[in-house]
Amino acid sequence: MNKKELNITVLTPEFYNYGALLIAGILKEAGYNVNLQKGFNQPIHTDITFLSLHSTIHLLKYKEAISCIDALKIVGGPVSRVPELVFQNLDVDVVMVGEAEVSVLKLMAALENGFRVEDLHDVNGLAFKDGGTLQKNPAAERVSMVRPLPLIPHDISSENIRGANIYIETHRGCPGSCTFCQVPCFFGREVRSRAHEDVIREVKAFLKAGARRIAVSGGTGTLYGSNKFRNLDENAFTNLLRDISTLTGPQNLTIPDIRVDLISPDILQALRSYTNGWVYFGIESGSPRILRSMKKGIKVDDVNEAVEMARNYGLKIAGSFIVGYPGEEEEDFQATVDLADELMLDDYFVSIAEPIPGTVLAEEVKKLPDEKNALFQEAEEYKRQGLSLAEERALKLMMDSFVFRSMPVPMTENLFKTLLDEVKSQGRHIKTVTHLIKGL
Repeated sequence: MNKKELNITVLTPEFYNYGALLIAGILKEAGYNVNLQKGFNQPIHTDITFLSLHSTIHLLKYKEAISCIDALKIVGGPVSRVPELVFQNLDVDVVMVGEAEVSVLKLMAALENGFRVEDLHDVNGLAFKDGGTLQKNPAAERVSMVRPLPLIPHDISSENIRGANIYIETHRGCPGSCTFCQVPCFFGREVRSRAHEDVIREVKAFLKAGARRIAVSGGTGTLYGSNKFRNLDENAFTNLLRDISTLTGPQNLTIPDIRVDLISPDILQALRSYTNGWVYFGIESGSPRILRSMKKGIKVDDVNEAVEMARNYGLKIAGSFIVGYPGEEEEDFQATVDLADELMLDDYFVSIAEPIPGTVLAEEVKKLPDEKNALFQEAEEYKRQGLSLAEERALKLMMDSFVFRSMPVPMTENLFKTLLDEVKSQGRHIKTVTHLIKGL
């Protein structure tokens, strides 16, 4: 079967994630008939379906829908880091492990004569079943950051991913060692940046297709253009922001996820001048002991200094915090509450520690008995609400954060119920993920 006779669908369950659009663009550029689809509401009439799954919970949430797809099914995305988990839970044919931009075309060449398992053994970066046995080929090579434009969906203007229509990748890799983060284990520790003009060309393409709100990301945003962890190429980053902002307008440009130890006056001024004026710091904990356990590589003093610097540049500041990390004691949690109180940020994001498969944290949680995991320990004050200790801590910090913030918000019955539902939802999700990875 030649390229023109193959019909391919690239499907994302909940939103158009960037990786799926990128793979679809590569296939389109190579001459294949490619259709983008979001969700499972429409029937899928195709020869091959690529499923881009970004969350472990998708392995259960969409298990039935995926089983009903009558096509060759290929899974990629962050869940591919542990292909055993994918095959354990989904009825699929191939998992593309890690970066797939090169291996996807090699895989397609192998499939043009039909699906024959013997043709897959020579394609790096694949996992598949051969005679009932899981076969994991050698890892695919790190890819070049030069590639075709993503395939942009016609309804991109209606997409809303945490306030943006699309998150555009500027670079890959992070030399950091955060135990809970999948970026280094998925993309490697070397920072590989895209050419300035390639990013701008892509921004223009998304804007032409109807997108308005753009977020740029690649892990830690300020690492763009740098080749060493603490040797930032500030000009590369600030010039990129300037030129994107010229196209989008500052109010429509967001830079998520910046480390507190990877900023400078020039970077903060660029964020003030060229973006919507928000800076998002990964703070995680106020406990030095837990920060060391997370291998976060920062100190509480770094957090205080970064927040003060950002405030001096008139930026609005949001911070992310993680509770229920393995080994977190009450005094560690209280240190986080105290820090959150002192900082008086403009917004707070609180999450329970999630063991994402492939991370160091996931390996720690796999070895941790449930009775020593705060996610399964009984709450102290919110037993009647059915919360675990980790959920209770998340709820307390969420509630306190509305008092701590620069513009305090009164705690109402409706707000309390919303927060309670949020922590219960997080708890269910992470308990399910924990059981999945322990079942390997």
